[in-house]
Amino acid sequence: MTGTAIPKSRRSSASSTTSETARQNISLKKNSEAEEVDRVVKTGGDFTWDDVKAGLRGYCNATAWRGRLPCTYWLPKYSIQDFRGDMIAGLTVGLTVVPLGLAYAAVADLPLEMGPYSAFMGVFMYALFGTAKDLTLGPTALMSLMTAAAMPVGVTAQDRVNYAILLSFYSGLVQLFLGIFNLGFLVNFVSEPVISGFTSASAFVILYGQIKTLLGLKFGTSTDSVVAQTKGYIDSIQNINGWDTLLGMVCIGVLLIMKDIKYPKSPRLGMSQRAWGFLGETVRTIKAVRYGVIVVITTGLGYYVSGANRITLTNDVKSGVPPFRLPELAWNNQTALERATDIGPSLPFLILFCSLDAISIAKSFATQFHYKIIPSQELIAQGIANIAGSFVGAFPVTGSFTRSALLSQSGVRTPMGGVWTGAFVLFTTAVVSEAFKYVPKAALAAVVVSAVINLFDFKIFKELWHINRKELLPVVTTIIVSFTVSVDYGILAGIGMSLLLLLYPIARPSIVAHFHRETMIVHTIQVNSATDRRTLRITVKPHGALFFPSAEHLKDFFQESIIHRENSLNLETFDDEEIIFDGVYLEESDFTTLKALKSIVRMCQRAGKTIRFENTSSQVMAIILPKGTAKKDAPMSDAVANETATPIGNDYVMVDILNSRRKSSIHRTETVETNLNEEEIVDRLRGDFLQETPSENKKA
Repeated sequence: MTGTAIPKSRRSSASSTTSETARQNISLKKNSEAEEVDRVVKTGGDFTWDDVKAGLRGYCNATAWRGRLPCTYWLPKYSIQDFRGDMIAGLTVGLTVVPLGLAYAAVADLPLEMGPYSAFMGVFMYALFGTAKDLTLGPTALMSLMTAAAMPVGVTAQDRVNYAILLSFYSGLVQLFLGIFNLGFLVNFVSEPVISGFTSASAFVILYGQIKTLLGLKFGTSTDSVVAQTKGYIDSIQNINGWDTLLGMVCIGVLLIMKDIKYPKSPRLGMSQRAWGFLGETVRTIKAVRYGVIVVITTGLGYYVSGANRITLTNDVKSGVPPFRLPELAWNNQTALERATDIGPSLPFLILFCSLDAISIAKSFATQFHYKIIPSQELIAQGIANIAGSFVGAFPVTGSFTRSALLSQSGVRTPMGGVWTGAFVLFTTAVVSEAFKYVPKAALAAVVVSAVINLFDFKIFKELWHINRKELLPVVTTIIVSFTVSVDYGILAGIGMSLLLLLYPIARPSIVAHFHRETMIVHTIQVNSATDRRTLRITVKPHGALFFPSAEHLKDFFQESIIHRENSLNLETFDDEEIIFDGVYLEESDFTTLKALKSIVRMCQRAGKTIRFENTSSQVMAIILPKGTAKKDAPMSDAVANETATPIGNDYVMVDILNSRRKSSIHRTETVETNLNEEEIVDRLRGDFLQETPSENKKA
């Protein structure tokens, strides 16, 4: 092998250059790694103009607009396996939602056909605009109760229908607005205890109201308070229909048994594995669609005994597909604004729980199956679903956890499963809705009772009792007001109590004042003498930022506990007193709080007290200090400068000796035994001082 010889000097130079390049590369690599690792990630904070610009940029690109139609991501990849899984899951849920829709329409005191009307349009729209494959929209027990509670008092049956459609339309508009402007965080202001209390209270009110249907009684409405319904039961007890009661109890028993039935995996009764597996799938399917099975069987029974007038039937039910038309915003010589005002007070709470339910359910399944949802897009999907539902005579819908769980367990693969659910409901409404008039009311009541039993949350009482007992207040408040007044006032009271617990620490923040006694040995160098001076230092420190609700509390605290406090510390024995305010959190405080501190400074001046601020910026001090006040960290006076101060504490003594002739200071720290009393410490320090004093001072 031949090659060109490189001189030694050049080889050395080349080697040096190569190693230098390698070092630079390594240095660059380390710097790049440091840049990747040493990052600061920040979230939240004050709302700024940058947030507005970032939000606007999110609407100025094709990707953002495509994200408003999530089906464009999964629809091009749709496969035969997706088709099969979605069809089976969607039809399974459809068999469940039809009887539940009929039952929940009865809870809302609306015509039964409005239940199926509300069950198909929402799932159609969600398939296009939703981001969770497992979520299914439709009528629910809580939403039906809130719809009934939103109705004005004393309206006709037709007016109830019109108001229910208006609720769907206006709630959809607000949800769409919240989603477009990314305001979904507003629903987070309802705490988990309030939600739990409202859910349990609503479940009890629904269940208690269905007892009269199980007994064949007719009085009041489903939204009457528990007290009012109890009075109705007492007054109507002699009118109980035994046949309705028997049918309702049997239906509840069968539904509960079907719900808890366990099917063993291993074959029995001498059956083959294949036959046993087929039987198991059949049992699981019947268990999943148990509500539909009960309604179909009891509808046949109702048709058979319809002429005997023994069982109370639903009777008047419109058949056929609803017409697609604009919702009536005004009727009977009243404007749209007047009609909207009638339902306005209940609309915020209905929207709140409509949004909260669906988003929380979607998040739950997204976490379980490892995919991502977009809360703002979920609000848009729900808003469009409710708006579109109002065009076919639907009342407000939201996510259903039980039906979503059934959809997931049935093997749904994409949001297209909702299309199959809606198609089945639409087909049923068009073909067999004529048979709805033979459905016994007691059977529908049994369906409602078995469905809402799962809504009771007793576990939260035990958890809050062991974790944070004060959070039981919103739960108990919500339940009591819901029982005695109505559910809409119950949720209002619960939210109010929850916000009170949230705001109370802001209005009454934790502020600690430490009272520290100091005995100073003051040495006057010129005359070689030492005297004792007792000083009280009061250090005031808030445990967080202070805001305007706490301004008066802060002033009262200084007025009563510091400036004009009771003489409980033998203050007549102190020669000096100094107040030190730790302003480490004042940068985060608001203007009202700083003005309150300015008033406190004036109060201290009038009372002859000295106040000093530590850890405080000059910008904050410019607001706090009145004009003419000494600046922070002002120099000591001449009288003090000619003295040596020796603080005496429990653990150490600091001796500061000032040599006035040399214009310099000698600092020394000595540790003093903690078992010595104060007089012994003073004597020791005096002796040390006299030993270190120059000879001419000793002779003097």
